[in-house]
Amino acid sequence: MLAAALLASACRGGETAAAAAPVPEQRIDVPATTARVVDLEATLQISGSLAPQARVGVAAKMPGTLSRVLVQIGDHVRAGQTVAALDTREIDAQVDGAVAAVNVARAALEAAEANLSNAALEHERAGNLFEKGALPRQRLDGADTAHRAVSAQRNLARANLEQAEAALRRAREAQRDATLASPIDGVLVERNYDAGNLVSPVARPVVAVADLRVMKLEAGVSELEAGRLRAGMPARVTVQARPADVFEGRLAAIAPEVDARNRHFQIEVRVDNKDGTLLSGMYGVATIPVARAAQAIAIPREAVATRDGRRQVLKIDGGVVRAVPVTEGISNGTLVQIVGGLSAGDMVVADARRNVAAGVKVNAVQ
Repeated sequence: MLAAALLASACRGGETAAAAAPVPEQRIDVPATTARVVDLEATLQISGSLAPQARVGVAAKMPGTLSRVLVQIGDHVRAGQTVAALDTREIDAQVDGAVAAVNVARAALEAAEANLSNAALEHERAGNLFEKGALPRQRLDGADTAHRAVSAQRNLARANLEQAEAALRRAREAQRDATLASPIDGVLVERNYDAGNLVSPVARPVVAVADLRVMKLEAGVSELEAGRLRAGMPARVTVQARPADVFEGRLAAIAPEVDARNRHFQIEVRVDNKDGTLLSGMYGVATIPVARAAQAIAIPREAVATRDGRRQVLKIDGGVVRAVPVTEGISNGTLVQIVGGLSAGDMVVADARRNVAAGVKVNAVQ
């Protein structure tokens, strides 16, 4: 009996001690971040292939056979420099024929002018005799008719001369067109034919010349983005082929009309390329700064979410989570400026999309 009593007393003592022991507090671990002060820059990025600001195909203006191609891909050419020529033997013969036709027409005009002068004298002489009564009216009418006929022949001869001269101009223009010249300063980037090939205006150009001193990057931007841009803004351009280099450019043009197919505005970024580092067709990315904020309070974009129709963060105060409305400013794509609702050093849940209820006690894991 004594042993049983002692055992029961010991059990009751153990239960009392267990009830008196503190229960450990339940907390959940959440990733956290701290609002910090940074210089923030909002940018717009566009990407695409680089193209020369000017690229011109030099094509034949008439069908013919190439007699010479004077340049190779990579050659630098000047505006007006001959790059190719057509066989001109037939064209030269046409020019010679047109010159002969002009000479014939000019001689015919001179003969018509002489006949007209003679007819004018005869008409004047017949008029004088008619006034004196020495010539019948019929002879005067005949002289007048002859004068008008010779005058018409002179006009016809003059028209024939003009027609022959026009034909000569066309033949000489064709003779000039047989010589293909570069219309711009640049580098030969394409050559499609060799001497002896037949070419025509509807075929591919004989060569193509590009001015690589200035490269351009074209892209479409939304209406909202276009409203934040203006011509002359600086741009930083990088290319995959040279990832360590940054090339300075500028926003050169913004299309004043939206493309009805995709509701985008076309913009063009131009980059100086006097040293020839950039090549046509390289894939590039242009970064255009659109806004800056110095000494701004910023947190990661994922730390802000929309709850109950408002932008909020999950702020951690004393290990307890509470929802705090915030006002956002500019963003650089990674960080977002907090204009109101937070102070520098405040700790928030790093991902506001986490299902963490307000009032929950947490362990902040930086």
